[in-house]
Amino acid sequence: MNQMTYEETMDWIQQIGKSGIVLGLERMEELLNRLGRPERALNIIHVAGTNGKGSVCTFIAAILEAAGYKVGRYISPTLYDYRERIQMNGAYIEPEVLTEGMSRIREICESMAADGLEVPTVFEVETALSFWYFKKKSCDFVVLETGMGGRLDSTNVVEHPVLSVITSISMDHMAQLGNTLSAIAFEKAGILKSGTPAVLASQKPEAMDVLLAQCREKNIPSAVVAWDQMVVRERRLFVHQTFDYKQYKGLSIHLDGTYQVENACLAIEAIEALKLETPMQRAITQGLSGARWPGRCQCLSKEPLIFIDGAHNPDGTAALRETIETYFPERRKILVMGVFADKDYEAILKEMHSVSEMLISFTPQNVRGLDSGDLKIAAQRYFDQAIDGKTGENALEIAKKQAGPEDVIIIFGSLSTISTFCDILGIK
Repeated sequence: MNQMTYEETMDWIQQIGKSGIVLGLERMEELLNRLGRPERALNIIHVAGTNGKGSVCTFIAAILEAAGYKVGRYISPTLYDYRERIQMNGAYIEPEVLTEGMSRIREICESMAADGLEVPTVFEVETALSFWYFKKKSCDFVVLETGMGGRLDSTNVVEHPVLSVITSISMDHMAQLGNTLSAIAFEKAGILKSGTPAVLASQKPEAMDVLLAQCREKNIPSAVVAWDQMVVRERRLFVHQTFDYKQYKGLSIHLDGTYQVENACLAIEAIEALKLETPMQRAITQGLSGARWPGRCQCLSKEPLIFIDGAHNPDGTAALRETIETYFPERRKILVMGVFADKDYEAILKEMHSVSEMLISFTPQNVRGLDSGDLKIAAQRYFDQAIDGKTGENALEIAKKQAGPEDVIIIFGSLSTISTFCDILGIK
């Protein structure tokens, strides 16, 4: 095998990444056949949904780790480091192991091309690498987050997951998944497998009807989060949120978004559905308390007070708005927004206009980024003051100049911008 260096590996990943997103399972099936089907040796918890996937995966993994299991975790997108997407018990895949695995996969891709077959996409290559790595590490469980959709997502080559989890479903990626909530729910429900139990977040009726119908059709035992058994006891910004869920009392999480309590309850249901022999009460308490998930309603600075959140679709933005109104009801808010052009930014602006009179736009550093000038024009229909900040750095400077000592700056619109603002503010 021709072993690449780490730099050569990154160059190759960038090269194959130019093909973009191509849904379908044929390339992935062939790649895994040639790799020896490592995913078949793994106990996989497969998680799909529109919003909350990453947080729910974080909570599930943290609980299982607290119980003493070796837990692999595959996530996307990443915020700070390429290796972040493949982890075991919170540690990123080692650079030398990444190059070893990618070198082997590159040879397989080249052999597929030589045989006249379509070359796998970058997401398919990364997903295959994660399976190879988790098998190599003998993980007890793998928490596997889908990329886009579910039915045709490259992670859906998993034939027999131990559990399927579906988080909140809303309108996003309509060009690929459909223009109705029921169509999108059908795509997400594609991860549901006969013989595998499912845990579902409570959904809007249009989506829930589809999920439950798929569970009945495939004879899948399903559990839905019981919101009527969730009681929030306390929300203290920068400290914790405490709550009860079913028989679990006095639980605490250290993620600030009000929506995170619901994500934690979904994770508890997932753990219960696994029916583990290990007593899980203590692990649930410790795991939830220890879970960390950057970029989701994260405080970047206290002077001035700056929050950032990856909300990038209408439902995600509604959850962010609720958090803002809960924690900062009396404070003046200054919004800083950058979003991808394929997002429903009109609906996002409409959702957020009630919390502020001012929005400053910027262009995300991504080929998909919506031009800040176009966003400003759209924002003028909803905000008294809409300012074109052009770049993230310049937009933040404008916001800081506009902010008084009691004001709050809220940055949102795209997960990919979080690391940009962390770099600007010198946060690691």
